Amino acid sequence: MNFSIMLGGLITAAPYLVAWIVAIIVAVIMLRRGGGRAERFLLSGSCLMLVSTLFTVPMPAIAPWLVEGGASRVEAASVISGFNLFRGLVGLVGILCLVYAFWIKFKVKS
Repeated sequence: MNFSIMLGGLITAAPYLVAWIVAIIVAVIMLRRGGGRAERFLLSGSCLMLVSTLFTVPMPAIAPWLVEGGASRVEAASVISGFNLFRGLVGLVGILCLVYAFWIKFKVKS
């Protein structure tokens, strides 16, 4: 049962995973061609967003696994809440890195 739930999570997250992998590849190519600080932040933000997206794959399977293991529904909800908070923080830091990368790249030089 948990495998099918995780497979569903993987199918749901697949387009985002592909997009972040492409962004990482583009950032690495830009860095190898002499990229600077903005490209490093683009790579960091893309990697963090990929990790955040990877964290969403097992999310639907954690609660049933905990309940089957003997945890109460309240304890399972608490674990899910903490896991989701951590995933959200990783995503927030990733977004901040991406915004900062674009701000560095396209700011008007005075």
